Amino acid sequence: MLDESLFPPSARFCYVKTSRREPDLQNFRHLHPLEQALVSHSVDIRKAEFGDARWCAHQALRDLGLTGEQPILRGERGMPLWPSTVTGSLTHTEGFRAAVVAPRRHVRSMGLDAEPAEPLPEGVVGSIARVGEFAQLERFRENGMTCADRLLFCAKEATYKAWFPMTQRWLGFEQAEIDLREDGTFISYLLVRPTPVPFIDGRWMLRDGYVIASAAVV
Repeated sequence: MLDESLFPPSARFCYVKTSRREPDLQNFRHLHPLEQALVSHSVDIRKAEFGDARWCAHQALRDLGLTGEQPILRGERGMPLWPSTVTGSLTHTEGFRAAVVAPRRHVRSMGLDAEPAEPLPEGVVGSIARVGEFAQLERFRENGMTCADRLLFCAKEATYKAWFPMTQRWLGFEQAEIDLREDGTFISYLLVRPTPVPFIDGRWMLRDGYVIASAAVV
């Protein structure tokens, strides 16, 4: 479902598809106790999402040649705390979880987001889209993409996930202007100052009922 075209060449990724109805806690139960403790008071659905995404992260770390045994804890605003030599990102949504990691010597920061390939609930797009982005959404809809607004949302979420580890600062939906392209790429122009980079490159795909967006600073 995911494929390497979404990510820089040095990245490694893992994903799982799950039941949308019954939470499966198998991966959660095999996590390090410190990881389990992060969501110990959550409902089973949340534990399953968390456990699956962390399991994916450990598998991806192993593919980088790391043991995957070190717990991935949580930093400011829920940011995953990766080993010092690694950057990465996690995502989970209904029926799908994934993680991507890469060596910091090749990739400075990454973001990954996945959502069901469905239109956003009524009224939501007005709270996430900048004026200049509406024309892009209309163009995508005219070409048959009914979930273009969801794609924009994913691109902004992936952008934020790549931005925050570099800055430790919030990035609002209105603070990035997304240039969506029909070739499966996008550019996020950052409208805040100071900023470590003026823009962040991204890629997107529609696959098996999901919209998936990744962003990377190399």
